[in-house]
Amino acid sequence: MKITFTIPNTVLAALLFPLLLNAQDEIPNPGFEDWSGGEPVGWNTINQSILGTTFTPVTRDMTNPHGGTSCARLETITQNVFLVGPVTMPGVLSLGEIVLDILNMTGTVEGGVPVSGAPVMLRGYYRYQPGLGDSCVIGIGLSRWNGTSRDTLAYSYRTIGGATPSWTEFSVPVEYFIQAEADTMNIMFVSSNLLTGFMTTGSKLWVDDLWLEYGTVSVQETGRSVSLRASPSLEGGRLNVFTPGGGTLQLISISGNVLFSAPVAAGETLTSIPAGNLPPAPYLLRFTGSGGNQQVIKIIIQ
Repeated sequence: MKITFTIPNTVLAALLFPLLLNAQDEIPNPGFEDWSGGEPVGWNTINQSILGTTFTPVTRDMTNPHGGTSCARLETITQNVFLVGPVTMPGVLSLGEIVLDILNMTGTVEGGVPVSGAPVMLRGYYRYQPGLGDSCVIGIGLSRWNGTSRDTLAYSYRTIGGATPSWTEFSVPVEYFIQAEADTMNIMFVSSNLLTGFMTTGSKLWVDDLWLEYGTVSVQETGRSVSLRASPSLEGGRLNVFTPGGGTLQLISISGNVLFSAPVAAGETLTSIPAGNLPPAPYLLRFTGSGGNQQVIKIIIQ
């Protein structure tokens, strides 16, 4: 399982994290009390040396944890790298392994931890001090090996902007697309919004005291919906999508790449999406309403 991102010019960007991820019965080291080698035990960070320049965007903070003696602190930093120039790197904390290839401007996030059961909510506490216009990302993804390949069962994420100086509880509902018990999970925190590629040096995110909630799994409808629905255009090569109100419509590959994104007006609206060049495969249509509620349907292009 891989989450691919690129580093355009001097900026580390476009980390696509709602992909095939990995999981465990309980979150390892959920209070970030145990650290070894500069990383919280059970977690991976983006901290590393690149061509002699050391980046440490994720550190242990013992000055003001939510509970216990420490928490994780993520910061977006910029440093000059020899023969490359200024590189901006966000704080990234993940249950998967983070690997960068600065020379080829690529990177991956692989693996995670085992999980059983069906978590329905990721909860925890955070503080955030964004740079101008920035926002942080909190996400969780679940998958399962089907014998020949890995299915994405669920993923969800939240972007949070604005200053939050005091410890505040967050929650990320897990949105299932396939009703099955996961065997792998990843949880990821990013100090800047890599989903848009926008990062501001100095953005800081603190996280602490995480937990999972379990309950009845609600699976998003994988067909026609009374609210969000889609059909092929009679002209061919396009996909007609009807949305129920104002918000944002996205077409997403099964690997998590956002292939199309556009705002839609209030009321039932028709949006025509170019689809003639898309290879045959399953895709996800996601509509995010102005209030933050999401509807997702799965479509198959043949």
